[in-house]
Amino acid sequence: MPLENIRMILVVVPTMENAYHNLKHFVSVSPPIGLTSIAATALRAGCDVSIIDGDAENLTMEQLVTRVADKNPVFVGATIMTATMDITRDFFTLLKKKIPETVMIAGGPHVSALPEQTMEDIPALDIGVIGEGDLTIVDIVNAYKNQLPLRDVDGIVYKKNDKIIITRSRPPIANLGCLPVPANHLLKKHLYRSYLWSRWVSGRNGPIGVIFTARGCIGRCNFCASHTVFGPKVRYFDMQQVYDQLEFFINEWNVRILYLQDDTFNLNRKRVNELCDYIIEKGYNQRLEIQISSRANTAHLPTLKKMRTAGVRWVFFGIESGNQQILDQMDKNIHLDQIRSAVANARKAGMFVGGNYIIGCLGETRETAKDTIKLACELEQDYASFATAIPLPGTGLYQYCLEKNIALPAWNDFGSVNTPPIALNSTLTAEELCQLRDMAVNRFFIRPGYLIKILIRLKTFIVLKDFVTMFFALRKEKKEKRL
Repeated sequence: MPLENIRMILVVVPTMENAYHNLKHFVSVSPPIGLTSIAATALRAGCDVSIIDGDAENLTMEQLVTRVADKNPVFVGATIMTATMDITRDFFTLLKKKIPETVMIAGGPHVSALPEQTMEDIPALDIGVIGEGDLTIVDIVNAYKNQLPLRDVDGIVYKKNDKIIITRSRPPIANLGCLPVPANHLLKKHLYRSYLWSRWVSGRNGPIGVIFTARGCIGRCNFCASHTVFGPKVRYFDMQQVYDQLEFFINEWNVRILYLQDDTFNLNRKRVNELCDYIIEKGYNQRLEIQISSRANTAHLPTLKKMRTAGVRWVFFGIESGNQQILDQMDKNIHLDQIRSAVANARKAGMFVGGNYIIGCLGETRETAKDTIKLACELEQDYASFATAIPLPGTGLYQYCLEKNIALPAWNDFGSVNTPPIALNSTLTAEELCQLRDMAVNRFFIRPGYLIKILIRLKTFIVLKDFVTMFFALRKEKKEKRL
């Protein structure tokens, strides 16, 4: 069978309703860059590839299964996050009944962290991809095409004669320059949007584009599972690859919001300056609202100023905690004075600032959680998100739970919004964690000084409208006992 006759469908299983319910209109629906990256290498190898985004298209599970089955592909692939594990199992189970000869493939953080268990949990799954899948997918297709044994494909887990087999590990791709740019042309651009708070700056939360300029993170935080897919080191794409993606989003999608989705975008100042110079030279800084994530210890003021000139409007810091002892137990390798300096520098550079916080990590008490709330309210931020700690497979928190025999819920309850918190410490119950999270949200957002500042700095009518809409959405979630 020639590769050009091999039909492959990559899917985003619809999980928004299950995860967010009344809050789903507030969250981002981003282009699935993991799937577009896989699609690009499969297309280059000659496969007939399409992507169906169940969330973006607002499909029901039955609609998605029917659409895929009607095309009768040779391969179907999906990404599994821990919180989407159960619903993705339902998808593969239903689809396998309709097209039993199709090869079902899954990758992502959950599969990479728990390959054998994933295969046990999803009987309909044929192959799991461990780590990056860009090159692995081509090897899988070639193995089926040429009737070669799957045991020779590195970086997978599969079933044979009711046995689960894990092949040799596949190292992270050393030269990301060998990859084609993600196949964003397979997506429907009008379906994607940013978070609702993106509208606070200019009134827009789309069209949006997503670009990785690098993979991996220098951090070793015990709550993060990023390394399960991307490995322990930071690797960079060629700048021309980044420019090509930028040109596509500008010229083909007319994007206004751009996520530079690296774990720490401003880690390499030389590359950051080079990209900023390109954006400024092209004049794209006049139209783009760029959003990035940063560690507190990489917030270099001259670089931040250059980024702001290039159109970076929002920077989000992984602050996590306002207590140094808790930060140390997270393995953050960040100090509170660095956090304060980072936020101050971003403000000096003229950026809008957001902070991400976690309540309930190892060692947390009511007092240390209050330290976090206090810091969040002290820092000059425009937005903050407060989550409870989730012991994701592949993380130090998950290993801790196994060692301490801490009861863990079903995979579906490993979410961060509408699922009960997972209590990791005897000092705080799940109910108390909910109370602390509510306290953090209320104290941060319902401050007269904060409200006055954002109403002055941002789009007043839109901010007020979103606050009112969010208030009633949260009330409805509480009434339905999901918060």
